[in-house]
Amino acid sequence: MNTFIFETDDQSTAFCEEIARQMVELFGITHEEAIGRINRDWRGLKIVGPDDVIYHEDEIYWAKTIYYGKGSNWWLNPANLKPRPYPN
Repeated sequence: MNTFIFETDDQSTAFCEEIARQMVELFGITHEEAIGRINRDWRGLKIVGPDDVIYHEDEIYWAKTIYYGKGSNWWLNPANLKPRPYPN
């Protein structure tokens, strides 16, 4: 059974699992929450093939973007940075 609720291949499944691992390590959340956050953001996508746009960024970028949100500007280290609520 696929952990993800969007279409993946072997490469993207491994990449998404690494994103989840980074989220667990960086933010102290459970693996299940990390997977849930990824599924929430990427529901309905087809992430297949070596040229997919997700590979333009690394796993840490995606972990932080999924956790804090696209508009959070997390890379600027803003004061009082808070994660997006989960689940939602």
